[in-house]
Amino acid sequence: MSPPKIRAAVEADCPALTELALTSKAFWGYSDEFMRGCEAVLTVTPRMIAEWESGVIEEDGAPAAFAFTSFEPDEAELQLLYVSPLHMGKGYGRALIRAVAERAALLGYDNLRIEADPNALDFYRRMGARQTGWCRSEVEETRELPLLMLPLKSRSGPR
Repeated sequence: MSPPKIRAAVEADCPALTELALTSKAFWGYSDEFMRGCEAVLTVTPRMIAEWESGVIEEDGAPAAFAFTSFEPDEAELQLLYVSPLHMGKGYGRALIRAVAERAALLGYDNLRIEADPNALDFYRRMGARQTGWCRSEVEETRELPLLMLPLKSRSGPR
C-alpha cells in the first residue's frame, strides 16, 4: 500500500480542520466542560496556516488527518496532529509524523518537541519519541501534559 498523499492546508480548510480536531479530542471521552475549554486552542485559523507548516490527508474529498508544525530558530515543535476517529488505524498519523520529522531533519533540527495529549502518548512512543518532562496545559492550569522529544536523523547545515 502506498503512503497517503499529504497536501498543505489552505484557509478554506479551517472549519473542517477545526471540526476534525474537536471530534478527535472528544473521542477520548473528555467532559463537555473540558471540550468547551479546548475550542479556542483547537480552532484552526488562517494565521496558523500562514505561520506554521501543515500537512493534510484527505479521504473522499474531506480532511481525514492533519498536522501543523512550527520551526523556530532554536526548536521544531509539533503544534497539532489529529486523525478523525473514522480514520484511526489507517496509518495517517504515522505518515504525518514521519513527514514532519523528515522536514525538521532536512532543516537541521536534532529533535521535534511534542506536548502530547496523554491518550496519544503510546502513539508517539511507537514513533520513537521519549518523554523528557511535563508541561502545563493551555486548557486547564492544573493539568500537566507529557513533554516528548522525537530524535531526528539531522543533516548538518543551516536551519
